[in-house]
Amino acid sequence: MGKVKIPEHLVKAEAFAGTLLAKPKAPTNADVTKMFRLIKEWPTQQRPNVAPGGYSNPVVEGMVLGLCPNRSGGCSVAQASQQCPQLTKVVTRWAAATLPDAKFRYGSIQVNYNYRARKHIDQNNLGPSFITSLGDHTGGELWTGDRGVLDCHGCWKLFDGNTEHMTQPYEGRDRYSFILFTPDKYNRLTSAVCKTAKDLGVTAATTDGADDAYFSNFRDLGDVDEDAHVAFTEQHHAENPPSFGSGALSVETNGYAAGRGWGWIAWQTDKLGKDKVHVEKFKKNATGIHVVELEVAPPAKPHHVVTFDLVEVHRFNLYQDTDRETARFAKWVDKLPANRVVGVCITDTAMAKTRPLSKQVYDTFRLLGAPDSLTLIGYREPFAFLGWKGAPKGAAALAQDAKKQSKELLRLDAVLATDAAGRLSMTHTSSQLKLLEKLDEAADRENTAPPKKKAKSA
Repeated sequence: MGKVKIPEHLVKAEAFAGTLLAKPKAPTNADVTKMFRLIKEWPTQQRPNVAPGGYSNPVVEGMVLGLCPNRSGGCSVAQASQQCPQLTKVVTRWAAATLPDAKFRYGSIQVNYNYRARKHIDQNNLGPSFITSLGDHTGGELWTGDRGVLDCHGCWKLFDGNTEHMTQPYEGRDRYSFILFTPDKYNRLTSAVCKTAKDLGVTAATTDGADDAYFSNFRDLGDVDEDAHVAFTEQHHAENPPSFGSGALSVETNGYAAGRGWGWIAWQTDKLGKDKVHVEKFKKNATGIHVVELEVAPPAKPHHVVTFDLVEVHRFNLYQDTDRETARFAKWVDKLPANRVVGVCITDTAMAKTRPLSKQVYDTFRLLGAPDSLTLIGYREPFAFLGWKGAPKGAAALAQDAKKQSKELLRLDAVLATDAAGRLSMTHTSSQLKLLEKLDEAADRENTAPPKKKAKSA
């Protein structure tokens, strides 16, 4: 990277950055605040998805440091980092000293000055992001669609940039927010860009095109052929039928990104514990969540087992009419009688890409025994759940694959038991199949199988 002239309004901040880097100690919050206060005329950006004025007034004050998308579809070193390499190094050195997770990696830093970002989902962000704010202000927390409000003033908070988020109202002299994130093409840099980015201190910058394990969880791994997917899942279902026995329950599911979806829920119906189960299959490419409502039938005789009677099958289309269907789902669960068993799966996506599920959805699942730490249900990500009304938090069984455009087939098998007082408890196991690998294996077997002999004609 050649010598780039520093704009007049950034000269003082860049010079102060040099003095900070000459010190043996890492920069503090106060150092970074002082450095950015030396910028009296802030650079501007066109950010219509974030700007308070939207597309009618998309200009905001801020800058991106580190890597920045370029017009050829890759990444270059951001203009502000070319102009102010010392300032960039101060920010990355400060981040290294203050981040709560030393393993976190990032390729870019978005710096925002004195504006309230409206509700949005990030563009060109793999997802995992850290945010903090500095300056003399009150308020300005980060609202997130999946984790609620995060107080990030003076401390780093982790959030998902691919979930809706926005800045809460604030008052005061100044607010500088810093977001560490990673652009999609962080691993496909030219050698020159990669070297400069690493010299600047960003930690996610490579040239080989390979993801490390952390970032691969946020990638779309490829297409799944629908016909091959149907053939495989039907055969897999025949070879791995639902579990049976006292209190047996099973769920299998995958999202739209794998063959346009798949899902079923099964439960024990034979009172003698034999392999008689009912399997409720759901239509693929049907958005929202599919739900079965089951009544527990305790053993009527000593030689009987716990079985289930179907009450009703429901579909809550949280994708299509998010607010109304969320309220309907919450109201339905609230009215369920105690110990009513609920099974859930998806066959497409529970949520719309730009409309994450609200806190009310997760709070409703907690009424059925989901844990406080329930991971957000992402776009086209498979989700399987078995619980009951009034279950203690954490007592339910669930399986998720929180990967972007997941290609995993999830299986959840549980056993529900009752005691003499009518209290319920559940044990479970879960498994995942990587469909891309399994379909490749099936194709290889088919290609290497010897040709079938033709019947001799009479």
